[in-house]
Amino acid sequence: MSPNYREWDTPITLKDGAKVIVKGTQSPGGRIEVRYANSDVRKVAADAGDYVYPSDVRVSSQSNLMYVKASGLAAGINHETWLFKYDLNNQRLVMKQLVSDDVLPVECPENPTVK
Repeated sequence: MSPNYREWDTPITLKDGAKVIVKGTQSPGGRIEVRYANSDVRKVAADAGDYVYPSDVRVSSQSNLMYVKASGLAAGINHETWLFKYDLNNQRLVMKQLVSDDVLPVECPENPTVK
């Protein structure tokens, strides 16, 4: 039986040829981490807290920016949706913004290469 949530364990090649692994789950304690190849460097790119899990991850190949949507019941009570923008080149969070679901595009569909 497969889990009923998304997982990411996806290698990405940046414009300069650097390799990054994007890893995370849409589950309790879920967050998105990036690991840089040829080093032990791991960075948390998106962590919205308890009960608010990553549900969509997109990467701009032109700018090496990663965008993460996280959605769920904050503290198990109020629905929240957060957007994160992470700079893969400079290994830093650029933006974390609370948003309304109705202003966002549809989530990326699941496919065989990204669970």
